[in-house]
Amino acid sequence: MGLDFRLLSKYGISYPASKTVSSLEEALAAAEKIGYPVAMKALCSQVLHKSDRGGVVLDVSSAGEAEKAYHLLVERYRGLKLDGILVQKMAGKQAVELIVGGKRDPQFGQLIMLGMGGIFVEVMRDVAFRICPIGEQDAQEMIHELRAYPILAGARGRKPVNERALVATLLSVSRLLLSEDPKEFDINPLLADDKGCVAVDVRMLR
Repeated sequence: MGLDFRLLSKYGISYPASKTVSSLEEALAAAEKIGYPVAMKALCSQVLHKSDRGGVVLDVSSAGEAEKAYHLLVERYRGLKLDGILVQKMAGKQAVELIVGGKRDPQFGQLIMLGMGGIFVEVMRDVAFRICPIGEQDAQEMIHELRAYPILAGARGRKPVNERALVATLLSVSRLLLSEDPKEFDINPLLADDKGCVAVDVRMLR
């Protein structure tokens, strides 16, 4: 588990069972302990978005697949400083991908942001902002402001996301932003479903 995931734990933000490893043997042991299926992700400060370099392998379901995924990630990051491989329990496939984050604005201080997340976050640009700190009503308004809110509410036969859990996550991120005062921070994706919210990837710039 990396430093940023320990930070999430400090503020009560849920995340899947995870371990950062630096060898194939450690990766296999971590996957066995966490339980298949797992996701495996390359950690490299030189690459902003893992997906741009093929740095994420999902649905790894056996030791053989884990070995192949490990070697594949190392090969894809050849020539860069690889900080490790993150082995992480796979989250539910029916969840909606969101981004929750913030940045330090020179005029307003810490701003919190909620939007549709995943690899297309810059394309979708469906986001809502507030100045920290926020309360429950602010968090609810941010959720309802999204153009994609009907998806969160259960469009096309989907189960609605657990809005109470999403509000709680937003309030936790607001506290984190004020206490830690990062230059930039984001959880992307935050997977939201009817059961709750889970932070799958986190990035912080001091």
